[in-house]
Amino acid sequence: MGLFVEFEPDENSEVRRSEQPSLSQKFPLSNPSDPVAQRPPGPVALSAADVDKFEQHFSALFEKSNFPGPDYYEFWKMMDTLEAHVKDENARMAAVYATLSIQGLTKTRLIESAAQYKQIIEQDKAEFEKAVANKASTEVDGRHQQLQDLEKKMADNAALIQQLTKEITEAQATTEQLKKQLAEQEEKIVANRQGYQVACEAMVRKINTDIQKIETSL
Repeated sequence: MGLFVEFEPDENSEVRRSEQPSLSQKFPLSNPSDPVAQRPPGPVALSAADVDKFEQHFSALFEKSNFPGPDYYEFWKMMDTLEAHVKDENARMAAVYATLSIQGLTKTRLIESAAQYKQIIEQDKAEFEKAVANKASTEVDGRHQQLQDLEKKMADNAALIQQLTKEITEAQATTEQLKKQLAEQEEKIVANRQGYQVACEAMVRKINTDIQKIETSL
């Protein structure tokens, strides 16, 4: 399933394309001349690289799962080979069946083997869905969690920045008040110091004067 859930370029893809025939040559799933059958279902249009990738996958899958003896796989291979020579599909189908019936193919075996190949596709589809789910769990879900964590971190940091901005603004206002109070207190201290010095000097002079008067008068 790595072919479908990994999208890294493969340097050997050109070699494989040259070595392996396309799916239409090995096991055509639809009539190439039918424009409706060629049109992909839904809004998704496959690129040439996508078509080649899927062709390689299913080609290898059918080759690996090919049952012993003639069956639906060989039937459609011959149908595709004779298409250029026998345009009438009913005539081509009758000719292919007649050829393979000589090798032991029966109508019952043809229908049963067709159902078996359909089951192989369904099993491959289930494995593909499981691989995609695992890829989503390890890659997509992990990145979703990282995205949520980053968004939460940004929201928390934004709230923290808002709180710090508020605290800074309040601290600036408090700082201005403290500076004003500090200046007022310093002015008071200077004034008190100067007043004390003046009063102190006045008291010392009075005492000195009183000492002189006492010495001369008494």
